[in-house]
This record gives sequence, C-alpha cells and structure tokens, in this order.
Amino acid sequence: MALALIAVLGIVLGVAIGAVGIGGVLLVPALAIALELDVKRAIAAALFSYLPSCVVAVTLYARRGSIPWREAWVLCAAALPGAWLGARVSHIAPGGLLEAAIGALLLTGGLYALRGPGEVANRRSYIPIATLLGLGAATGFIAALTGAGGAFVLLPVLLLLDVPILPAIGLGQAIALPIAGLASVVNLVEGLVDLRLALILAVTLSVGIAIGTPIAHSLPQAALRRLLGIVVVLAGIAMLVRAAVH
Repeated sequence: MALALIAVLGIVLGVAIGAVGIGGVLLVPALAIALELDVKRAIAAALFSYLPSCVVAVTLYARRGSIPWREAWVLCAAALPGAWLGARVSHIAPGGLLEAAIGALLLTGGLYALRGPGEVANRRSYIPIATLLGLGAATGFIAALTGAGGAFVLLPVLLLLDVPILPAIGLGQAIALPIAGLASVVNLVEGLVDLRLALILAVTLSVGIAIGTPIAHSLPQAALRRLLGIVVVLAGIAMLVRAAVH
C-alpha cells in the first residue's frame, strides 16, 4: 500500500511539475504527513529523486524551445554554492523549524499561484547578470534547505520580471538539476538518502513530467494554476499545523 501511494504521488506531482512548473514542493510535506517520514529524510529523498526527473523535464522543454540557455547557465552556476549551504544548514536545523519553513513557503507560493501571473505571456525582458546571480544563489539555498523544487522558488520571481510562463517554467526545471545534484551529494555523505524510496519517486515523477509537459504547451495555464494553488495552500496549512503540534 505504501509503495502504491508513493507511485501515485510521484505521477500526480510529476504531471503538476511538467504542466505548471510547481509540484515538487508538495513532495516533502506529502512524505512527511502521509508516510510519517522524518522531514530531513523526506527532503533528502525528494532532492535525490529530482535528478533523473529533472533530466526528463529539461530535455522535453528544450526540445520545444522553452529554455533560454543564456539565463539557464548563469542561474545554474549561481545555484551551486547556495545549494551546498542550504543542504548543510538543513542537517543542523531543528526538524520542527524546517517543517514550519516549508509550511510558510507552501502557503506563500499557493497564494501567489491563486493570484496568477498576470498578462506576461507575450513579453520577454532582459535580465541583468547580477540579478540572475542573486536569483540563482537564493533559489539554490531555499530549495536545498526545504527540499522544494527550484521552480517553486524561482518561478514567481521570473513572472514578476515579465518572463513568459513557458520559459519561466523551463528555467525552473533547469535550475533544479544542479541544486538536486549537489544537495544529494551532501545528503548521501550524511547517510540521509533512502535510495529505494528515492528511485521509486524518480521513476514516477519522470512519467508524470512526460505527461504534464505537453499539457503545458497546449492548454491555458489559468485553471491549472488555480487548482494547484488551492492544493499548495492546503498542504502549507497542514504542514504548519504539524509543526505546531510537534
């Protein structure tokens, strides 16, 4: 039953990641709440599972021309030191504090998703290198600290900068790869990664992303964002309640 639940969870969240760029952030609270997994081990498993699934996502988005590579390379390079620091801090931070941080992140992101990105679909703005470096470092730190997908942290900011939604999602998929890779090295050294769990999640997330990516390139985003926003807000409230009870 637990394996079936993990598989379903991976596919559903993979579809969300492929379709709207946000979904991986729900993986840690789902593992912590539904499976009662220690939050630090949940973060480690989630980050490790992003490695192959991110490769799938980046490949599919790149084939459709939805990844601006100039921005992607700068963001990914800047994310590395932030990811290393975030992974280190997550090992020494109290579990309850991490749960509260994840809950607050979920609540903020869910409310943003409900608000919507505005009319930015046909506009593209040049992002200065200094801005990209700052965004990459901050995204790496927060994503590695909480186990959230890089897209969840980066996407709202990119939309505020008038980056169209498909390139914004593509950049979120790209930055998640180095973050997950570096953080997973740290987590493996610390013995926090449940390889069986992580591999099941990796396969099912990849399947879901393969399903969700065509949706992103063919359907309006508004309804999907609203639905995901509701789910993320509810998960954030549940995570905050769990942190308060513990």
